Amino acid sequence: MDTFQPAWWLIASYLFLMLAIGIWAARTKVSKVEDMAVAGRHSGPWLIAFSVAATWINGVTLIGISGVAKDFGLSAYWTGGSFVLATIWMSYYIVPRLRATRIITIPQLFERFFGPRHRILALILILLRDLGATAGVIGSLAVVISQLMKISLTESLILMTALTLVYVFLGGMWAILVTDTIQFFIVSMGSLVLVIFGFLSTEGWNADHISHDSDFLGLLGPGGFKQVLAWIVIGIAITAGYQSIIQRGLAASSTKAARQGFLYGGILSTIWYIIPPLIGILAREKYGPEIPGEEVFLRMTFGVAGGQLASIIVISILAASMSTLDSTINTIASNFTIDVYTRFIHPTASARAQLWIYRINILLVGVLAAVIYSVFPVMMELFWLGGRIMGASVAPALVALVLFRSVRRAPNTVFLSMLAGSSLVITYQLLGSIQNVGSMVIEWTVDPLLVVLPVTIAMLTIGTWIETRNHTFEEIPHQS
Repeated sequence: MDTFQPAWWLIASYLFLMLAIGIWAARTKVSKVEDMAVAGRHSGPWLIAFSVAATWINGVTLIGISGVAKDFGLSAYWTGGSFVLATIWMSYYIVPRLRATRIITIPQLFERFFGPRHRILALILILLRDLGATAGVIGSLAVVISQLMKISLTESLILMTALTLVYVFLGGMWAILVTDTIQFFIVSMGSLVLVIFGFLSTEGWNADHISHDSDFLGLLGPGGFKQVLAWIVIGIAITAGYQSIIQRGLAASSTKAARQGFLYGGILSTIWYIIPPLIGILAREKYGPEIPGEEVFLRMTFGVAGGQLASIIVISILAASMSTLDSTINTIASNFTIDVYTRFIHPTASARAQLWIYRINILLVGVLAAVIYSVFPVMMELFWLGGRIMGASVAPALVALVLFRSVRRAPNTVFLSMLAGSSLVITYQLLGSIQNVGSMVIEWTVDPLLVVLPVTIAMLTIGTWIETRNHTFEEIPHQS
């Protein structure tokens, strides 16, 4: 790997700015748990949009998708693009209805309609997903910093976890929304700089030189439309139950602002997601197909730019990872505080006590995620495993609950479908290997989520038909 001398003043300035925003939010915006979890429900559409986009753009996508594209070409776009398309869909059909309920967490919604056992099960499944995602993002961030600063992975884990926790601890969702906005522009600039310099260093690319496969530079790829459709289904399933994204809609000042924020954020992310595949293809051109996928982004960073430009790219990696890391940490803290502490341990706790419990939970979550990555040092796999579990259980139940009134009269069906969906994915995965869960090649008859999701949907459909007889239902109002 090429010698790299970072511009430390740029990196230090970025980290100081994140800290300053956290202090500002703590002193002027945060006084209760609702401020920490959903920014007091006062955020405008563009703040929501940039935060949504920044959450989808993280170290896993930068490093992971560019590595996948080295082998699969432009079709690697769909490994991330499918999720932002799902975000656009949610802006019309899911977020407005969830806002009308005035919830803060998804488990709250399940208890409102079905009872505490549904809340507990949804909580467990959401934590599996978010803890895995948090650990994966921390891992991607730690790998970069350890190589940059020539320190051990453990030291890097401690350093970057601590830096992220500081501003989340202080400012919660308010700090996250503002820092995410800044981080979005940094990531966009840094990744675009890398693509430009990659083109200059390779003089573009030659399709014949890169691959003899004509599909390599095609957006559909060798799997064709069937492959793309599989990714879109996966994207919708995982995104629909992704509480970190949903909470941004809940943080909006109005339903209109939430819908616009999700729509604009989805469009911004959809456009940006073409960049990591371009980086992967350029790396193949510059270094050959033998370069390991996990080294693609860093090799390009250190190899095609130098000095302050490379430092900007490094900062973009930090920004991308931190913009997602702060979201998942804050989300899990809201679950521990609202769904565990104030619901089951101390329901009468004062607002001040709840706020400090929330902040303590932020610290505990960060430490726990770092420990998980230390024990299971994989990035894409941790990111994907929890997503598949939740996508086959919580997500279909949540979508059905929000969109179909009859499901609200079928508590046993909903509970059993979530339990069955999660259990089948876990069992399916244990029979295989965790190393395969982040694969680009998604087969309808092999992928755990695509196999189990139809089973979950069938259970919800048939079970609801059997169970819905002589019950009334609670309507979820739809805000225009």
